[in-house]
Amino acid sequence: MKIALITMIESNEKCTNDDMGIDFEFQRHYEDEAILCFQSWRKNAGDLKDIPIYTYCPTQNVISGETKKKLEELNVTYIEKYHEVTQSFSSGFVNVPFCGMILEDELEEDIFIHIDLDMNLIKPIRPDLIREVYKTGHVLVGKYDDVSKLDQRFLGDDWDNPLDTGFIISRRDSGFYKYFYEELMKLHETNGDERWKKYCQNVREYFLEEYVIDRAYNEKAFPIETIEYYQVGEGYASVDTFPEDKLGDIYFWHEHLYPSSKYDKVREKIAYFKRMKGHS
Repeated sequence: MKIALITMIESNEKCTNDDMGIDFEFQRHYEDEAILCFQSWRKNAGDLKDIPIYTYCPTQNVISGETKKKLEELNVTYIEKYHEVTQSFSSGFVNVPFCGMILEDELEEDIFIHIDLDMNLIKPIRPDLIREVYKTGHVLVGKYDDVSKLDQRFLGDDWDNPLDTGFIISRRDSGFYKYFYEELMKLHETNGDERWKKYCQNVREYFLEEYVIDRAYNEKAFPIETIEYYQVGEGYASVDTFPEDKLGDIYFWHEHLYPSSKYDKVREKIAYFKRMKGHS
């Protein structure tokens, strides 16, 4: 079983979200975040620390020569191939399913692990999570817990908590990213479906990227299993709210290099180390 880490990247200075006028409190520095992300993987991934890592830039917002050199030093394969269709994307988040779909065709690894560039690995991912994906063919996707979901989109009482596509494990031959991309494009054409229009009128359009997987999961259109309590950080529930038996499965710090002013980075790290100190 061959495993690869796949990510998507744009430059520090300009990205698709900038082109589309999607404003965040601070400029995203995807190149710098990528270096930190890959350094943590090479250091903390255990048996997976030396697996192939691919980072794909499908737009004209290419990375610097200095970053390319650093990626090479980390043995990361950088793919720079412009696709004109990316000019029509409503946000940079569409790059995830689009590039994933391309890599399903072009790579040879059996398993893809996808994470966002602002996710730094703390400890090795449990091998059984990957083995189950390989054995069953289902896709493992992150899910917001009951506290984190309060800051996310409401999907109706008859649907489960929203999913978080920052963490995905899939079989390459499942065609998951092809399904992901094609279904997302259909939703963009209609500005969402009936449920989206009913519940998500105040939700920013770029969340359609996650909503398409919410729908696939709840309508059982694709074999998806979920995982909660696998990360702490910006925009997520504090570790203080985690059940004791879930503390051992925290794999990632998920926070931007320049996080929101509403997020107390130092306080959360102190809370994490206090809880882990008392965790057996």
